[in-house]
Amino acid sequence: MTYGSTKNASHGGATPRSYLPAMDGLRGLAAAMVVTIHLAGWTGVAFDPQGKGLLATVINRFGVSVYIFFVISGYLLFRPFAAAALEGREAPGMKTYYWHRFLRIYPAFWVLALLSVLCFHRTLTEEPARLLRVLTLQHTFVEGDFPHTPQWPWSTFSQTWSLSTEISFYLVLPLLAVLFRGLLGSGRGLGPALTGFALLEAVNVVWWIGIWGSPDTAAHPTRWWWLPGYIGFFAAGMALATVSVHVKRQGGGPPAFVRCVVRRPWLCWTAALAAYVVVSTPLAGGHMEPPTPRTALVEHFGYLVISVGLALPLALAPGSGPERLLSTRVMAWLGRISYGIFLWHMFVMAAALRLGGWDWGEPGMKGFLLLLPVTVVGTVLLGWLSYVLVERPLRRRFRRRVRSSEPAVPAAAGRARDERDARNAGM
Repeated sequence: MTYGSTKNASHGGATPRSYLPAMDGLRGLAAAMVVTIHLAGWTGVAFDPQGKGLLATVINRFGVSVYIFFVISGYLLFRPFAAAALEGREAPGMKTYYWHRFLRIYPAFWVLALLSVLCFHRTLTEEPARLLRVLTLQHTFVEGDFPHTPQWPWSTFSQTWSLSTEISFYLVLPLLAVLFRGLLGSGRGLGPALTGFALLEAVNVVWWIGIWGSPDTAAHPTRWWWLPGYIGFFAAGMALATVSVHVKRQGGGPPAFVRCVVRRPWLCWTAALAAYVVVSTPLAGGHMEPPTPRTALVEHFGYLVISVGLALPLALAPGSGPERLLSTRVMAWLGRISYGIFLWHMFVMAAALRLGGWDWGEPGMKGFLLLLPVTVVGTVLLGWLSYVLVERPLRRRFRRRVRSSEPAVPAAAGRARDERDARNAGM
């Protein structure tokens, strides 16, 4: 089952207003990887002391899921800006964009934060400054922000460090869009814009070099999570969005690169798999070891190939095998509730460990296999409830208010348009 047209018979692209169920499917896959790696960490499976366990070797690099999310965000959110620039139209309104992003992130997170504080982190209520820092998502995963103990070194929302990075990208995206609008204008083709995206990737690499060389990084751990350290992945998604829109609107045949993706979509996934194998070797260092410049670069570029390789056929080769695989009803549905899955899985794991009488890292492989179905069922249930009770009602209420002054449309058409636009915007 799909939700809206994603195909263009002539150019193999997608319109800026079309819904891409495969992108939701990829988001669902990334959410499943997040749950798996964190459960492996909490049960101790991911931290094989000998470093020789096959399961640990495979799962330890599921952290690439965060980078996949970043590429998807860059692609979905920049696509309307790229289309406006290439077609000479007015860019999306910033007020609507920022309000949309706020509704997308904060209300559902506040529900999680409230229950987490009540159930696991009550001492935060005694420290208003730290609680405010958590509620505003100011890089929440910092030592000392939670009542950590040797038995419980992670909080039930420490995974939301990546939301802080995402929010930074949300804030600067309209400003980047202004810059790239100039690079895409005047009929200069994609060259200047692609050069700009490459420069953002260079900023990413330079930032990491600076982090390695800074003697006081340990005293300021949030530097590891600031936007410059991940801007290359967002830029890759933005570049993919620009190429996708350009292919859709141009006359004649698509560029040779796009034709290659259309003809050999599985080659993109093969490259992603090969990169995953490489980052699972000592070339990319150990999962929990401090990186060296060499291992960090191998990991960075390996993750970039994985993230972009998975997304390429979904954006440029509609109807291809990878696109059909991730467009299935189950995968698209998991992607739709993936934000709730991302938010709630740590909470579910903490509750399961507490009910089982285990400390963090104690259950081992037997505990991992026992807790995996429990965690999956509980997380999917809470993720679905978050979507149905918080995310979707707020989105619909907001869109009705925004469109109250627009011309009336038939009810069925209006509902279809609301769903299409909401999904298209990454909500």
